[in-house]
Amino acid sequence: MSATVLSDVGAMRERVAGLFDEKSPVLVEVRFPHMGTSSDWHLCDALDELDPILERLGPGAEVRLHSVWDVTDPTGGIVFKR
Repeated sequence: MSATVLSDVGAMRERVAGLFDEKSPVLVEVRFPHMGTSSDWHLCDALDELDPILERLGPGAEVRLHSVWDVTDPTGGIVFKR
C-alpha cells in the first residue's frame, strides 16, 4: 500500500479518529525507510496517545495504523508519511 503524504491533515485526522472510535486499540508501526533501523511499535487506546508519537517524528517516517481486532486487515489500514 502506498502512503499518503500529510498534505490534507484534516481528512487524515478524520480517518484516524474513525479508526480509534470504531476499532480501538490501534497498533501503530513507525517505519524509517532508508535509515537502516527497525520499526517502532506502539499500542494506543485513544487518539490523544498518538499525538506524542507523531510529534517526535522527522520527515520521511512512515506511520501505519491497524486495529488489533483485524487479524487480516482487508483495507490495508491507514498509512501516511511525515
